[in-house]
Amino acid sequence: MNLGERIKSLRKKKGLTQAELAEQSGLSIRTMQRIENKEVNPSAYSLKMLSKVLKVDLEDLNSHKKKPFHFNLSKSLMTTLISFLGSSSGKKAIGFTLMPIIAILLYLWLPVKSNHGYSPNEAQYSVTTINCGAETVCDIEVTKKDKDGEILWQHTFGGTSYDRAGEVVCTEDGGCLVVGSTSSFGKGNYDVLLLKIDSRGELVWQKTYGGFFNEYGKSISKLPDDNGYVIEGTQQTCDTPNVSNECKDYVWVFEVDEDGELKG
Repeated sequence: MNLGERIKSLRKKKGLTQAELAEQSGLSIRTMQRIENKEVNPSAYSLKMLSKVLKVDLEDLNSHKKKPFHFNLSKSLMTTLISFLGSSSGKKAIGFTLMPIIAILLYLWLPVKSNHGYSPNEAQYSVTTINCGAETVCDIEVTKKDKDGEILWQHTFGGTSYDRAGEVVCTEDGGCLVVGSTSSFGKGNYDVLLLKIDSRGELVWQKTYGGFFNEYGKSISKLPDDNGYVIEGTQQTCDTPNVSNECKDYVWVFEVDEDGELKG
């Protein structure tokens, strides 16, 4: 039995519908459907939330999950390619035949975007978007480095659809807040995503903001009075029931408190 079938079987034993399991685990119904239809493999976070509701061991579910592609693999391939191109054989072989391969590896090796934040103890946080196998499949990678630039940890966050990094800001407890966009969680097509991560790289909580249409999170900063944060992004309004060419995007600015709750 594959992972999707196993989750479906456990859900039915609990007497839950897809919508009920999605609501109780904090996932979108779209993500729930994709998992059970074997269209995607759930992330570690999704497995954790599903395990709590289904009352099963996380590792038991996780043992069925395929190992995801990781950034270090493409970097290793790029290093090998560079060494080859520097050799005599490589110099003879380079040409139009290899250019598509080089272009693909460069795309995989280079991060889509990286933003940084510094904690009080001079540790540095950065966020980037990785694992983009298609336009609607991405993850958020958060990296913490010490003051000398050495990596302390590097963790991936997101669900089974589109999760894209915006910006990171450090918190007084040594952790960080990461703002971005998601179609894995929330109420609509895309929502603003806010992650609270502690100094060890563990996810403390996550919040989404937005309605049925598309909202994207771009940046986050501390309020001048140190009483929460201001998030900037875009919000979509439509005159039609669904997303269409008639929709318009507007700048969206809102404030949250230390726990990610909307202010005002």
